[in-house]
Amino acid sequence: MIKKVIAYIIIVVCIILAADFIAYKIICNETLKYFNKDMKKAIKLPSWNEYRLRAYDDTSFKWMQENIDKGILRPVSGENFKKPAIWLFGCSFAYGNSMVTGIHNNEDTFGYILSEYTQRPVYNRAYPGWGVQQMLWQLEQEKTYKELPEPEYIVFVFIADHARRLQKIVYDAWSDGAYLRYKINKNGQLEQVKGVLEPLWKLYFVKLWLTHLEFNIRLAEKEHDKNFDLLEKMFIQSKKLAEQKYPNVKFVILKYNGNDGFDRWFVETERWNELEQKGFIVINADKLIGKDLHSSEYLDSDNYHPSKKSWVEISKKLSKKIINDK
Repeated sequence: MIKKVIAYIIIVVCIILAADFIAYKIICNETLKYFNKDMKKAIKLPSWNEYRLRAYDDTSFKWMQENIDKGILRPVSGENFKKPAIWLFGCSFAYGNSMVTGIHNNEDTFGYILSEYTQRPVYNRAYPGWGVQQMLWQLEQEKTYKELPEPEYIVFVFIADHARRLQKIVYDAWSDGAYLRYKINKNGQLEQVKGVLEPLWKLYFVKLWLTHLEFNIRLAEKEHDKNFDLLEKMFIQSKKLAEQKYPNVKFVILKYNGNDGFDRWFVETERWNELEQKGFIVINADKLIGKDLHSSEYLDSDNYHPSKKSWVEISKKLSKKIINDK
C-alpha cells in the first residue's frame, strides 16, 4: 500500500514538473516572438528552476520596501539646485531602461534631463514594470515623506500599458515578485487585493493561466471604462495623499504615446478631462513637442522605450511651458 502511494506521488510530481516545463517553454517562446534576432540574443530569460529553491518572500510590499532600501532606484539628479524639487513616478520609461541596451546611464534618463532643463532636483521613484499602483503605495508610506524633500511638482509618466497593469495578477509571466493590486470596493473606496495561494505562482503553468486570465480581462473593450474608473481613482487618491502633506503641490500626468503594444484608448480617451477638472495637469507628450513619438528617432534601439532625444525635447517644453511657468 505504501509503495503504491509513493508511486502515485512520484507520478503526480513528474506530471506537474512536465507540465511546468512545457508551460515554461511556451512562455519563453511567446516572449521571444516579439523580438528580432539581435534582440533575442540580448534578452535574458530566467532558467526553468531559477526560483524553485527560494522562499516566496517578495510580495509587493516587502519586496518594494526592501529593494528601495537597497538602492534600486535612481540617484537624485540636480541635488544642488536651489529650486523646489520634482518627484518623478512611472515605469521603465521614467526610470530609463531598454530591453536591448539594458539600464541606461543616469545622464540619459528623463529624470536627469528634466533636472538639467528645470534647474530643479528630481527624485526618480520609478522602476521597470511598475505603474500607478506603485506610486500610490509609495505615497501611502510615511517613510517616503521623510526620505524626500517637499516637492513643488509630482510628475507621473503614463503609458497605455499601465491600464493593463492595474489588475496585474503576476508581475510578469516568468516572475514571482512585486504583486500589487487595488480595487474599488462596494463603498467606492480603494482597497488592496491580497494574493491567494502565492507559493503556487512559482509554477509556470500557473503563471501561464493567470497571465491568460488577466489579458482576457483587460483586452475586452467593455472593460475599458471600468479600468479607467480604477485608474482615475488611484490618481485622485495619490494626489490627495500628497496634498495632505504639501497642499500646494502640482500634479502632472505626462501621457507618453510610445510604441506601446497595449490599447491606446487609455491614452487617447476624453476621460482625462475628468482628471483635469480635479486639478491635474494632463499633458500629451506628442502634442507638447509637436512630433510623433512613434517615429524611430524618438525610440530606443528596442523600438519600444523612449530615446534620449525624446526626453530632451520633452524636457525643454516642460521646463518652459509647465514647470518653470512663473
